[in-house]
Amino acid sequence: MRTFPDPPRSDRAATSNSAARDVKALTPDSAGCWLVTTQGSTHVWDLDAMTYTRRPGPASLSGAFDHDERAMPITRAQRWPRVGQTSLVWFDDPEAPAERELSRQSSTIISITALPGPSTV
Repeated sequence: MRTFPDPPRSDRAATSNSAARDVKALTPDSAGCWLVTTQGSTHVWDLDAMTYTRRPGPASLSGAFDHDERAMPITRAQRWPRVGQTSLVWFDDPEAPAERELSRQSSTIISITALPGPSTV
Protein backbone atom coordinates (compact mmCIF):
# COMPACT_ATOMS: atom_id res chain seq x y z
CA MET A 1 0.00 0.00 0.00
CA ARG A 2 1.27 3.43 -0.89
CA THR A 3 1.77 5.89 1.98
CA PHE A 4 1.45 9.63 1.71
CA PRO A 5 3.12 12.44 3.64
CA ASP A 6 1.18 14.37 6.23
CA PRO A 7 -0.39 17.58 4.96
CA PRO A 8 1.71 20.70 5.33
CA ARG A 9 1.33 22.57 8.63
CA SER A 10 2.15 26.00 7.21
CA ASP A 11 2.16 27.80 3.90
CA ARG A 12 4.33 26.05 1.37
CA ALA A 13 7.03 28.17 -0.20
CA ALA A 14 8.58 26.98 -3.43
CA THR A 15 12.31 26.55 -3.01
CA SER A 16 15.05 25.36 -5.30
CA ASN A 17 15.09 22.09 -3.29
CA SER A 18 11.34 21.59 -3.55
CA ALA A 19 9.91 19.19 -6.11
CA ALA A 20 6.38 20.32 -5.21
CA ARG A 21 4.31 21.70 -8.05
CA ASP A 22 0.93 23.33 -7.66
CA VAL A 23 -1.73 23.27 -10.35
CA LYS A 24 -5.12 24.95 -10.57
CA ALA A 25 -7.11 21.88 -11.63
CA LEU A 26 -7.05 18.17 -12.35
CA THR A 27 -8.75 16.79 -15.45
CA PRO A 28 -9.57 13.37 -16.92
CA ASP A 29 -6.24 13.67 -18.78
CA SER A 30 -4.20 14.23 -15.59
CA ALA A 31 -1.84 11.56 -14.27
CA GLY A 32 0.24 11.15 -11.15
CA CYS A 33 -0.53 11.55 -7.48
CA TRP A 34 -1.98 14.78 -6.08
CA LEU A 35 -2.64 16.24 -2.64
CA VAL A 36 -5.86 18.26 -2.78
CA THR A 37 -6.13 20.55 0.25
CA THR A 38 -9.54 21.89 1.28
CA GLN A 39 -10.78 24.05 4.11
CA GLY A 40 -10.62 21.23 6.67
CA SER A 41 -9.24 18.07 5.05
CA THR A 42 -6.81 16.71 2.54
CA HIS A 43 -7.63 14.34 -0.28
CA VAL A 44 -5.16 12.20 -2.18
CA TRP A 45 -6.06 11.62 -5.82
CA ASP A 46 -3.77 8.90 -7.18
CA LEU A 47 -4.61 9.05 -10.86
CA ASP A 48 -2.09 6.34 -11.77
CA ALA A 49 -3.87 3.84 -9.52
CA MET A 50 -7.25 5.64 -9.95
CA THR A 51 -7.84 5.82 -6.20
CA TYR A 52 -9.12 8.51 -3.86
CA THR A 53 -8.29 8.87 -0.16
CA ARG A 54 -9.99 11.34 2.20
CA ARG A 55 -8.01 12.48 5.24
CA PRO A 56 -10.12 14.66 7.54
CA GLY A 57 -8.24 17.24 9.53
CA PRO A 58 -9.01 18.61 12.99
CA ALA A 59 -10.76 21.61 11.40
CA SER A 60 -13.06 19.46 9.24
CA LEU A 61 -16.63 20.72 9.65
CA SER A 62 -18.08 17.42 8.43
CA GLY A 63 -15.92 15.22 10.66
CA ALA A 64 -15.03 11.64 9.88
CA PHE A 65 -16.71 9.41 7.29
CA ASP A 66 -16.65 5.67 6.77
CA HIS A 67 -13.65 4.65 4.66
CA ASP A 68 -11.54 7.73 5.53
CA GLU A 69 -7.78 7.14 5.32
CA ARG A 70 -8.47 4.28 2.89
CA ALA A 71 -7.63 4.36 -0.83
CA MET A 72 -10.92 3.77 -2.65
CA PRO A 73 -11.01 2.87 -6.37
CA ILE A 74 -12.56 5.77 -8.30
CA THR A 75 -15.56 4.75 -10.40
CA ARG A 76 -16.10 8.26 -11.74
CA ALA A 77 -15.32 11.90 -11.05
CA GLN A 78 -18.38 14.04 -11.52
CA ARG A 79 -16.47 17.24 -10.65
CA TRP A 80 -12.69 17.12 -10.95
CA PRO A 81 -10.71 19.09 -8.33
CA ARG A 82 -10.31 22.77 -9.16
CA VAL A 83 -8.91 25.47 -6.85
CA GLY A 84 -11.74 27.68 -5.55
CA GLN A 85 -14.40 25.03 -6.25
CA THR A 86 -15.47 21.64 -4.87
CA SER A 87 -14.85 18.15 -6.24
CA LEU A 88 -17.25 15.23 -6.41
CA VAL A 89 -15.89 11.68 -6.70
CA TRP A 90 -17.72 8.32 -6.72
CA PHE A 91 -16.56 4.86 -5.64
CA ASP A 92 -18.19 1.50 -4.95
CA ASP A 93 -19.18 0.77 -1.37
CA PRO A 94 -16.63 -1.88 -0.31
CA GLU A 95 -19.29 -3.71 1.76
CA ALA A 96 -21.72 -3.94 -1.19
CA PRO A 97 -19.90 -3.00 -4.41
CA ALA A 98 -22.56 -4.42 -6.72
CA GLU A 99 -25.36 -2.66 -4.84
CA ARG A 100 -24.14 0.78 -3.76
CA GLU A 101 -21.97 3.59 -4.99
CA LEU A 102 -20.75 6.20 -2.51
CA SER A 103 -19.68 9.77 -3.17
CA ARG A 104 -17.50 12.37 -1.51
CA GLN A 105 -17.92 16.06 -2.16
CA SER A 106 -15.05 18.16 -0.93
CA SER A 107 -15.31 21.55 0.67
CA THR A 108 -13.76 24.47 -1.21
CA ILE A 109 -10.37 23.50 -2.61
CA ILE A 110 -7.45 25.67 -1.50
CA SER A 111 -4.58 24.01 -3.37
CA ILE A 112 -3.61 21.04 -5.55
CA THR A 113 -0.01 19.91 -5.17
CA ALA A 114 1.87 17.12 -6.91
CA LEU A 115 3.10 14.35 -4.63
CA PRO A 116 6.39 12.63 -5.43
CA GLY A 117 5.97 9.82 -7.90
CA PRO A 118 7.13 8.51 -11.24
CA SER A 119 4.56 10.15 -13.53
CA THR A 120 3.13 13.32 -11.99
CA VAL A 121 1.96 15.26 -15.04
